[in-house]
Amino acid sequence: MLLWILWGCLGGDPTPNTTPNTTAQTVPQPVLKAVIPSPERSGTARQTTVPMARSSGVEFAIDTLSSVVHDHGRDPANPWAIGHGLVAMGHPLKLANDADAVQWLFANYAERFSLGSEWLIRFPASKGSIRIEPHTDLILKALADSGVPPSTAVTVQGHPHTVGDLFRGSLAETWLNADTGASSYSSDNDIPWSLLGLVSWSNTGMEWTDESGRTSRLDDVANHTMNTLHTETRFLAKAQQNNTSFQKKGQGIFKFTCGGAHLFQGAAHATVLGFGQPENKTLLAEQLHLLMYRFPRELAQIDQGAVEHPAFKLQLRIQRLKLTGHTLETLYRLSATELVGKADKVALEHITAEVVKSVVLLKELNAFSQADTIRNKDEQLYLDIVGDSAHALRGLKIAVNEGSVFY
Repeated sequence: MLLWILWGCLGGDPTPNTTPNTTAQTVPQPVLKAVIPSPERSGTARQTTVPMARSSGVEFAIDTLSSVVHDHGRDPANPWAIGHGLVAMGHPLKLANDADAVQWLFANYAERFSLGSEWLIRFPASKGSIRIEPHTDLILKALADSGVPPSTAVTVQGHPHTVGDLFRGSLAETWLNADTGASSYSSDNDIPWSLLGLVSWSNTGMEWTDESGRTSRLDDVANHTMNTLHTETRFLAKAQQNNTSFQKKGQGIFKFTCGGAHLFQGAAHATVLGFGQPENKTLLAEQLHLLMYRFPRELAQIDQGAVEHPAFKLQLRIQRLKLTGHTLETLYRLSATELVGKADKVALEHITAEVVKSVVLLKELNAFSQADTIRNKDEQLYLDIVGDSAHALRGLKIAVNEGSVFY
């Protein structure tokens, strides 16, 4: 069982999407079929309706995780980490070299490509050995999620642009066939970041025609994502119905990054904004119940594994932070809506306490203070520390009304 538990934790951001990106800036050629809308809106900041008291434990966790993000989420040479830093700390964010995070990302890691007579923007999956977007539109999602307006002026490869040109660039290269499920994405695990970023700056009913003449609709992407979430959690629904437990064996939702937390968040964000079929609201409510059922059982398996396999204690403690932090973030994102409210206060307090415990356990292992040493031995483990700290911090900051969700 241990190997499956570890598999579900590590490699939280898998091998980057290998969809080829060309950087050659040839003379733009007419493209007659493409219809690519501009951003139609910008997210509105909302705060939780169930604020958490800033206890000494919560204060300790926020201070500890803030230090981790400050030290590792503002690295000019790590755009993936910068994206997580924006999510955790919000916009604007100054990097370790005093540069503005958004301006630095576009000036150093974005690239231009032509569509007809105009130039749009994309971020490649990687640049040499530097990971940028292991998932499609990870940077777009981070920008929308941290409140960056699409009208923000940026410079890409020496040319003036706006952040909205990244939104349009994504649409130009994205398609999904609602009838077959075929799409431009590498897998269903690749969709949630893109969906969250695109719906954040779109009105309901938005559709587009890509450079190959294929018309797609954000409603269809939202439905596909919610249907994937529903299908991959049927084994959990059955276990809950039978009042039994489950084992993590890389099945269903456990095949997805961070145990499916990003799949849940993408589907939920789209549903809250009104994208997809009306039934998605009912499906989302069921997913909230499954998350509450799943959390204590999965946590118990992780804790038991750490006791039975002390040689893997660090990896399992990091997975504990992954589970508790992502769960808190997911629930507190929805606490800015009517879906999670005062009736859930006890559960929110319990999960918050488990986040604090996760931070304490990792600090006892010197995981945060020795992050650079860990990086030299295991790059993915280091990235898990940085990414999981960022998501846990985001959840805590929303909880104490120091952070917002942009709907």
